[in-house]
Amino acid sequence: MMSNWTHAGASAMTAMALLAAAAGQAAQKPGQAEAPAGRPPLAALWSEPEPGRDLFYGVGGSRLAPKPSDTYHVLEIKLRGFSEGYTVSDSTEREWSVKLPTEATTEVVASRIHWALGYHQPPMYLLREWDAKGAVSPNPQLPARFREKKPDFHGIESGSTWSYKDNPFVGSREWAGLLVLQAIIANPDLKDSNNTIYTLQEPVEGAKQWYVIRDLGYSFGSAAFNSPRADVDAFERAPFIRDVIDGKVRFYFGGQYGSRLKNTTVADVHWICERLSRLTDRQWRDAFRAGAYEPTIAERYIARIKAKIAEGLALRETSRE
Repeated sequence: MMSNWTHAGASAMTAMALLAAAAGQAAQKPGQAEAPAGRPPLAALWSEPEPGRDLFYGVGGSRLAPKPSDTYHVLEIKLRGFSEGYTVSDSTEREWSVKLPTEATTEVVASRIHWALGYHQPPMYLLREWDAKGAVSPNPQLPARFREKKPDFHGIESGSTWSYKDNPFVGSREWAGLLVLQAIIANPDLKDSNNTIYTLQEPVEGAKQWYVIRDLGYSFGSAAFNSPRADVDAFERAPFIRDVIDGKVRFYFGGQYGSRLKNTTVADVHWICERLSRLTDRQWRDAFRAGAYEPTIAERYIARIKAKIAEGLALRETSRE
């Protein structure tokens, strides 16, 4: 980033400063203007992803994955929320937050899709079968989402929550695209308590602080009020875009948080759909494989998502009363 040049030798130095400033602006990625002092940069929410990200293992890679052959010890039984779960430790004393169905599978897949597009996500995995001591049900346990409390990943630590309504990224294309993505994956659970700020010891994916939509399990249903989760029939039936009025896109997106998408433009929809269209068939399959979906069910989800992408890309500006 540029610092102001002090007087050191008249016009030649001034010219150099102007050239340097111009070069810095030319190198700036679209949508990534320098943040004002004290405000997180856009990279805290989103950074341009490298092509071909591994959507089976995700950001943590195979190195941080829990071992299916291990026996986990239950430290706490968690009964709050829609999906029950545990806090467990493994044989190496790594501590994990475990979420059980129905949200376990959907959360992993949704997380992979977010990360594929450049939105930060913590390492998380799904174990199809696993054993535990102290669980309320007999072994093997049901498929579960495993998210390590303190993974060996650049000193990452979870912190406070952050707001959908009042955050540093409101008004940016990347923020609007993130909201449209929730309509595409049918995640109506847009409450602030699902959002987490992570800190890292060094910049990763462009930032030392990550603003993350973390609890994504209420996805892949119909996005209606009190809609089902992980329901491929409902996902296939549910419509996506209602219409465009005065340049604003209206979605079939119910529940108490539907108004969060009220300022979405056609350009916002095009932006996120174009990026989704870049994902390869292998990436789509790997994302659903990471959530332990059977191939026939995964293909149905993928086909519906691709239909939504095509619908979004075909959207045109209209205006009516």
